[in-house]
Amino acid sequence: MNRYLVIGLGALAITAAIVWGGVAAVSKVESLVDKAAASARSERDNYWRAEIEKSNAAAQAKIAETLKQTMAAQDAARDQIEAANQRADALEKQNVSLPDDGTGGISRARVRLLNQR
Repeated sequence: MNRYLVIGLGALAITAAIVWGGVAAVSKVESLVDKAAASARSERDNYWRAEIEKSNAAAQAKIAETLKQTMAAQDAARDQIEAANQRADALEKQNVSLPDDGTGGISRARVRLLNQR
């Protein structure tokens, strides 16, 4: 019986070593999986962060371009208004310089000035 006891204890020791090695292997695999998952999450987050930055940069460029166009349109409108005001001032000066014929109506020369406006 002593011989069977030694064989049983040996088999038990081998089984324990196999189980312990299996548990250690599973723990190692879990650790590797966790590291791989963390790495994948980090890469994904970095990719989307970069995509968002690209999108924001494109939006900022579009806003800047629109602002430049708006400012150019405002400058052009201001120039046109100023030119129209100067033209109106010149026409008023011409109107004042025309003689008054005393008929109470609008003379032909004044009508021509109105048509230029």
